[in-house]
Amino acid sequence: MKDKDLKAAFFVGIYALIFLIFCIIFDTILNIFVFTLMSVLIVNLIAKFFKLIKISTKSSIILGLIIYFFIIIYGIILIIPSVAQQFGEFIATINSVFENKAWESYLENNPDLLSGVNDVMNWIRPKLNDLTTSLLNNIAKGTPTFFITIFYSILLTIYILLYSSWLKNTFPNLFPKDIRNDVATFFDKVYSTLSNFVNVVVINAVITAIAFYIVSSFYFKELAAILSFWAGITNLIPIVGVFFEYVPVFLFSLTLGLKGFIIVNIFVIAIHLALFIIFVNVMKMNLNLNPVLMIIAIIIVNQIFGLVGTFFAVPLLIFVVAYWEKFVKPKFET
Repeated sequence: MKDKDLKAAFFVGIYALIFLIFCIIFDTILNIFVFTLMSVLIVNLIAKFFKLIKISTKSSIILGLIIYFFIIIYGIILIIPSVAQQFGEFIATINSVFENKAWESYLENNPDLLSGVNDVMNWIRPKLNDLTTSLLNNIAKGTPTFFITIFYSILLTIYILLYSSWLKNTFPNLFPKDIRNDVATFFDKVYSTLSNFVNVVVINAVITAIAFYIVSSFYFKELAAILSFWAGITNLIPIVGVFFEYVPVFLFSLTLGLKGFIIVNIFVIAIHLALFIIFVNVMKMNLNLNPVLMIIAIIIVNQIFGLVGTFFAVPLLIFVVAYWEKFVKPKFET
C-alpha cells in the first residue's frame, strides 16, 4: 500500500509539474485553462438547478451551456459598452473626491487625525492612477489574447461537458493500472472541492453585483453599471478582491454626507460579512483551507503568473492541499 501511495504521489506530482512548466512558458495555456475550468464548473452549477426539477443530466448540461453563453453574449453586447461609457465618469468622480478632499468635512474637529488621513489619501491617489493606467494598458495589450482565450475556452467547455463521461473513464489511463483507483479518488476530491469553491465564489459575486447595483441606483445612478460590474469581477477573487472592490465605493460615499456615508458603508460591510462567513465555512467543511493560506497563495501565484494568477491561486492551492492531505501528511503521521 505504501509503495502504491508513493507511486501515485510521484505520477500526480510529475504531471502537475509538467503542466505548471507549460503554463509558465505559454501563458495563453493558463488563461484558457482557468477560463475553461471556471466555465465548466459554472455550467455544472446551472445544470444542478435543472436536475432538481427532474431534467436529465445531458439536457441539464445543454440548458446550462445555453444560459451561460447567453449571459456572456449579453454581457459583451449590453453590459460592457455601458461600463465602458461610464468609465470616464468613474475616473472623473474619483478625481473629484481627491481634489475636493471630501473627507475633510467629517474630520474637521480632529485636526491630528485629518492630517494623517490627508497623508494616506495623498499616498493612495497616485497608486489608483497607476492602477488605472496599468489596467487600461493590459486591456489594450491583452485584447487579441482575450479573444483567442474565449474562442478555445468555449470550444473546450462544450466538448468537456458533452464528453465528460468519456474523459472521466479515459483520464485514469494516463497512470499505471495499479494506482488508477487511488488517483481517481484523489482527483474526484479535488474536483468536488473546486466545484464547491467556484459555486460559492460565483454566487457571492452575483449577489454582491446585484446588491451594489441596487444601492448604486439610489446614490450613484450614473455609475450603477460600472460599480456592479466591478463588484462582480473583483469578488471572483476570494478575500483579496473585496479590498479592490471597496476602495471606489468608499471614496464615492464620502460625497454623500454623513448619513449617506454611514448607510452605504454599513450596507456594504453587512453583505460582505455574511458572504465571507458562508465562504470560509464552506471551504473549511470541504478541505482544510483558511483565509491566511488563500491570501499567501494569491500573493505568490500572482507574482508568478500575473493577473490571471489571482484567479488561479485558490484552485492551485486546493490541489496542493489535497496532495498534502492524501500523499504527504500520512507519511508525517507514521
